[in-house]
Amino acid sequence: MNDYRRAAAKLTAWLDAHFDSAGRCTIEPHEGPFYPKAPYLLNAAGLRTKGARAARWALDHCLDEQGDFTGPGELENRLYAMGWLLLGAVAVERFDLVQVLVQRLLQLQDDASGGVVLADADAGEEVGEVCFSGGVGMALAAAGETAAARIMADRFVALLDAQPHPGRYYNRFRRDGSVVDRPAAGEWAKMYDLELDEQRPANFATVLNTLVWVGRATRQVHYRAAARRYVDLVYCHRLDPARFGRATKFGWALLNLYEDSGDEDLLQRARQLGDVLVQQQCADGLWHPRPGPLEDAPAHARLSYSSDCAMTVLALAQLD
Repeated sequence: MNDYRRAAAKLTAWLDAHFDSAGRCTIEPHEGPFYPKAPYLLNAAGLRTKGARAARWALDHCLDEQGDFTGPGELENRLYAMGWLLLGAVAVERFDLVQVLVQRLLQLQDDASGGVVLADADAGEEVGEVCFSGGVGMALAAAGETAAARIMADRFVALLDAQPHPGRYYNRFRRDGSVVDRPAAGEWAKMYDLELDEQRPANFATVLNTLVWVGRATRQVHYRAAARRYVDLVYCHRLDPARFGRATKFGWALLNLYEDSGDEDLLQRARQLGDVLVQQQCADGLWHPRPGPLEDAPAHARLSYSSDCAMTVLALAQLD
């Protein structure tokens, strides 16, 4: 058994022990933040029945009458959760949950920009953000809502050329597609800057998946070319992106692009990311969020971060 498979086995054992036969997380069964990524993750780890039941639990307990996720946190995080729930619902074929989420996410998508546009107190206006919008976009693509996902993919393509400064990619955009060309306040600057030491490649994972999956659905190769440009942007950094704490699921996205392109450097980079993640995996099978103080994250935040790490590790284990 290779390192990826050993890491996957440890993770699967943790998931099997902490999600019961009804799909409930035994840590805090009624806490919504444990569920957005659970259906997709459980299915990817080979626990399909538990994944399907987790999706049913989320449908019954984590959504309001409109289909909005009711967990705590900022609205953009709740919308991101809905994208992941939809992706998982498609994977485990819980079409009741698929129907509810597709209907609501299509209502929330901005027709002009293609993204999910929300009031942003820091920007002082309504803006979209590529990672959170991409979480919705990749799920819509997986659900077969190609037209809606394509509008978002087109925005991601256009944003590559709309960036106003070389060496920096700003993640936020307005309804007209223009870039919010300043860093955000707070812990997350919402940009990828080639001069800063710690960056977040994983913010582009949902973007890559949206582009790759829309490209497959439409058979338009320029989406794959745009995905490659995002990869090249990440790897223009002077430091090794595999060592960034928020690389996590970027390796999974690289492998999705590799399936279509066959570019061997994508596979090699995904393995480099996976090797780092295997080294950082904890004895119990999960990961501690990085960067940040180890062992201080709430249990649901640790599971969410570990889910992202797992996307890369599980994909590599299955590939090998």
